[in-house]
Amino acid sequence: MGTARNASSGGETTGRNGDGVSREQLNDLIDTKREGGELPLDDVFDLLRNQRRRGVLRYLRDQTDGSATLDTVAEHIAAKENDIEIKQLTSSQRKRVYIGLYQCHLPKMDELGVIEYDQSRGTIELQDISQIEPFLEGLNTDPRTESTPSAVPIYVASAVGIVVTGGVLDVGPLAMAPAAAWTMLSIVALFGVAIHQYR
Repeated sequence: MGTARNASSGGETTGRNGDGVSREQLNDLIDTKREGGELPLDDVFDLLRNQRRRGVLRYLRDQTDGSATLDTVAEHIAAKENDIEIKQLTSSQRKRVYIGLYQCHLPKMDELGVIEYDQSRGTIELQDISQIEPFLEGLNTDPRTESTPSAVPIYVASAVGIVVTGGVLDVGPLAMAPAAAWTMLSIVALFGVAIHQYR
C-alpha cells in the first residue's frame, strides 16, 4: 500500500523508499557515480582507512583480469593477516574475514564504484581506481610492516646532552676536554640523528 507503483513503461513494479525515491532511481545514482564522477576525498579516505579494503584493491589490481571470487580474496587476506600460508588457515580464520568482506566491506566498495560485486555469485571485479591509486600506494597493507618511529635518536640525543652538559659544567673528568670538543660532539651527534631519521 503506497510502497509500489506501475512504471509508465511495461507496467514494471518499482519499489520506493520512505523519501519517495524509486529503487530504479537509486540504482541510477549508484551507476552514475560508478561511471562518471570522482569520489569525494572523504569517501576515498574512508575507503582506504581499512586494511581489508586496501587488501582487496591490491589483490584485484594484481590479477590479470582484475577479478576474483570472494572465497579467493578472503583466503588471501586471512593468510596475510595471520602471517601464514593459505593452506595453514583454519576455518575460523577464513570465516572471520569472509563474513566481514561479505557483509560490510564489499557492499560498501561496490556502492562507491571501485569494484563490481555480485553478492549472489560471489564474484568481484575491479573498476577504475586511477583516482585512489596514488593514495593506495602510500599506504602499507600489513600493519606489522608499517614503520614505527625509532627510539634510537632519542637515546643518542639524551646521552650526548648529558655528556655535553657535564663537560660544559666541568663535572669530574669531563672538565679536561675543551669547550670546542663539546661543540664538535654536539654537531656530530645532530648530524648522526638527522641521517638516521632520513634513512
